[in-house]
Amino acid sequence: MRFGKIERAVAAALLAGTASTVAMSTAAMAQSASAERAFAIAAQPLATAITSFGQQSGLQVSAPADLLSGRGSSGVNGRMSAISALGWLLGGTGLTFRVMGNTVVLERAPDVAGDTIALGPVRVEGSGNGGGAVAGLRASSDPVVTEGSRSYAPLATNVGKAAQSLRQIPQSVTVITRQRLEDQNLVSVEDVMLQTTGVTVDRNWLSSTYNSRGLPISFARYDGGATSFRVDGMSDIDTAIYDSIALVRGADGMFGAGEAGGVLNFSRKRALEDAQLKLAAYGGSWDNYRLEVDATGPLTSDGKIRGRAIGVIDNGHGFQRFKRDRRALIHGLIEADLTPSTLLVAGFTRQEDQKDGFNVSLPRYRNGVDIGLPRDFNMGTPWNSITRGTSVFFGRLEQRIGDDWTVKLTANHMRNRDKTNAAEMENAVDPIDGSGIDWWYFQQDKATKETTVDLSSQGAFEAFGQTHNLILGVDYVRYQQTYQQLWTYVGAGDIFNPVYPVEPDFPPAWSYRNRQTIERMGLYGSLRVRPVESLSLIGGGRLAFRDKTTNYNLITSVLRNQVRQDSVFIPYAAAIWDVHKSVSLYASAAEIYQSQAQYNSGPRPGTPLDPVTGRNYEAGVKGELADGKLTGSLAWYRVNKKGAAVSDPANPPIGGNNCCYIRDGYIKSQGFEVELNGEVLPGLQVAFGYTYNNNVNKRDSDARYAETTPKHLLKLWTDYKFQGEALKGLSIGGGVTAQSSNFRSGFVQELNPATGLYDGDFYEYQFRVKGYAIWSARAGYALDERFSISANLNNIFDKTYYVTIDGPGYGNLYGDPRNVTVTLRGQF
Repeated sequence: MRFGKIERAVAAALLAGTASTVAMSTAAMAQSASAERAFAIAAQPLATAITSFGQQSGLQVSAPADLLSGRGSSGVNGRMSAISALGWLLGGTGLTFRVMGNTVVLERAPDVAGDTIALGPVRVEGSGNGGGAVAGLRASSDPVVTEGSRSYAPLATNVGKAAQSLRQIPQSVTVITRQRLEDQNLVSVEDVMLQTTGVTVDRNWLSSTYNSRGLPISFARYDGGATSFRVDGMSDIDTAIYDSIALVRGADGMFGAGEAGGVLNFSRKRALEDAQLKLAAYGGSWDNYRLEVDATGPLTSDGKIRGRAIGVIDNGHGFQRFKRDRRALIHGLIEADLTPSTLLVAGFTRQEDQKDGFNVSLPRYRNGVDIGLPRDFNMGTPWNSITRGTSVFFGRLEQRIGDDWTVKLTANHMRNRDKTNAAEMENAVDPIDGSGIDWWYFQQDKATKETTVDLSSQGAFEAFGQTHNLILGVDYVRYQQTYQQLWTYVGAGDIFNPVYPVEPDFPPAWSYRNRQTIERMGLYGSLRVRPVESLSLIGGGRLAFRDKTTNYNLITSVLRNQVRQDSVFIPYAAAIWDVHKSVSLYASAAEIYQSQAQYNSGPRPGTPLDPVTGRNYEAGVKGELADGKLTGSLAWYRVNKKGAAVSDPANPPIGGNNCCYIRDGYIKSQGFEVELNGEVLPGLQVAFGYTYNNNVNKRDSDARYAETTPKHLLKLWTDYKFQGEALKGLSIGGGVTAQSSNFRSGFVQELNPATGLYDGDFYEYQFRVKGYAIWSARAGYALDERFSISANLNNIFDKTYYVTIDGPGYGNLYGDPRNVTVTLRGQF
C-alpha cells in the first residue's frame, strides 16, 4: 500500500468509527452485591482501599478523584457482603454510596445534626444477574488505567502479570501515565525514553537503542503478555494507542526478560463504557503537524460490546537539511462480555512510516577534534529513505473463577517490514587537507515476524489467618527475521563540498542474506506469602525448557548454526515490609540469563557459547504519600553480569563470522535512584527522577563499561493547574533534563611524518562531552469544558549539544535546537 493510500484509509476509517461510536449510548450493568465473601483490606488511604475493594468484591467503583483525596480508611477484614464491607471502609469518611447493578457510586453523605453519624441513602438498583456484566474486568474498575485520572501517579501497574501498586513491586518501576504523555507531547517511544528516569538514548541512522544502569533495554511486553524481542524501529512506535508505558529496571528473568537493563511494558487504551470522542491537532517548528482522532464507547444497547478506534496522521521535517518524516496509523479494538465473568479483547494496529533524508550522524577529524559542522548538516543524500510498516494483531481472554482467581490468555502477533535505500559519507576527516571521506551505498530489505502467547492464572487464598497470592503461567515466543543487505563503494567525497550520488535501484542480488529464527518457551510461578500482615515474602522463578536459535544463509542455502540451550531454572526472591500504612521497605535478587546462541566458541567451526549469567540486587524504600496521590522511591542497586562474549585471541572472528568467542566479560554496575511522581500540592503534578550510576569493566582494569551513560542523570517535569477562579483553566509547567559528562574511547592513528598522512601508530582517544542541561516549558488554557490549547517550548536556551557520541568516523548526533509545538484538544 502506498503511503498516501493509508493516509486516506485512516481518514475514512476514523470518520466511520467516530460516527458509529458516538451514536451508541451506555447501558447499566447488573450483578448481586449481597453475597458474602472474604475481605482483607488494611488501613490505608481511601483511594487505594477502594481499589482493593473493587478487586476483592468484583464490583466497579466510581468516584471523582477529589472526593477520595485527603481521606483515609480504617480497613476491613472478615467474611461479609460487599455492601457491609464498603460500609466499614467508608466509616468516618463522610461519604456514602449507592449500588446500580454492578457499579458502586460514591457520594458525599448528607449533612446531619448533632453527633449523629449518617451512612446515607444506600440504593441497590437493578441488582441480580440480568446485566451480564463482567465483574471487575471493565476499564472503569481496572486500576491500571490512568486515562482520565489527570495524575502522574498510577494507582497500579501490571508489570508482574497482576495489577499491583508500585509499593508492592520489589523493583524500580517508572510509569509514564496518559496525562504526562499528553502534557509533554510524548508521541513516540523515543520521546518517552528521553523522559524516563535513568534511561540514556543512543541514536543511530536507522533506529535507536536504550540503556538503563549502563545496560541495554532489550525486551518489551504488551498488556502484561509474554516478553517480546525488541525490534528495529521501536523508537518510532506511536504512543496514541497506549494508556501508559512503564519501565521495570533490573533483570526480570522470571517472566522471560533476563537482561538487567530492564523491560518496557505497554498498556493499551481500553474500550470505555461511556461514549467519548477526543480530537487533537498539533502544529510546530519545521512544518510539523499531527492529527489524532480517538473514539470509544458501547457498540450495543446493553453495553456488553464496546469498541475503540484511533487514527493518527503525522507529517513534518527535522531541523537537518533533507530530513522529513511521515506517519499514518490506524488502530481498533473490541471488548466483549462473553459471560458475566468472561472478557474478550481483540484488536489490530497498522502503522506506516516514511523517513526521508534520515542519515544525520556526523564524523570528527582523525585526531578526534570536533569538526564544528552546522547542526543542520546531513551526511546522506536528499533521496535517502526508509519505508517502515508494522501490523499487529492482538487478543486477550480473561476468565474470573469465583471471587479471587483469574485465568488470562494473551496473544500478540507482529509483522514488520523495513526497506532502506541510501547513500552516506563515512570515515574520519583529515584535519590537514580535509580528505578521508568515502561515499557508500547502503540498501537493505528486512522482514520480521513475531508471535507471543501467555497463559497465566493468578489469585489469592487464605491460610493461617492471612491472605496470600499465587501466579502460575506458561509463555511462548517465536521470532523470525529475514535480513538482506548490500554495501557498495561509490568513491571519494568532500564533506565540505558534497556531490551527491544518484539514487540506485534495489539490487537483483544481495551480498548478505540471513534468516534467524528464535523459539523460547518457559513455565513461571510466583508465590507471595504473608507470615504477618505487614510482611510479604516472594519466591519464584522460571523454568526455561525451550530455547532454540537457528541462522540460515539464504545465499548458499546452508544452515549457519542451530543452537538448543539446555533447560535452566531462573530463580527470583524478594521481601517487602510495610513499616507504615503508606511506606514499605523492600529487597530483591533476580537472576540474569541471556542467550548467546549467535556466538560460537573455538576451534572452528565452533560450538554454541553458553548464556550470559549474573545477578541483579536491589533494595530500597517506597511510599504512597498525600493519600496515594504521590508516589516516591529510593533504590540502591548492584548488577554483576558475567560471561558476555569477547573475541577469542587464539581464534579471532574473521569477516563478522560467529566464531570464535570466549565467555570472558565481567561487568559491574551499581548506584542509586530517587523518584517522585504525582501531586505534591493541590494542582501541582511533578515527575522527578535522579540516577547515580558507576559501571566498570572488571576485565579492563575497572575502566568504565557503558561510556555514554553519565554518572549523574536528572529528569524533572512539573505542571501546575491554577486553583482560584481568577485564573481558572490556566496551567503552566516546565522541566529540565541534565546530565554529567560522558565520553567515547577507542583507537585512532597518529600523523605519520614520513607520509604526511594519519596512517601512523595507533593511540587511544577519548571523546568527552561536557555535562549539560536542556530546559523546557509549557503553558495551557482550558477554553471551556471541551476545548483546551497549549504550547510546549523545548530547549528554551537553544543549547547546542550532542545527544549521542560515537567514534571519529561516524555516529555523532546533535540534539534538537529550540522548537515549539502548539496543541489544540477537544473532548466530547
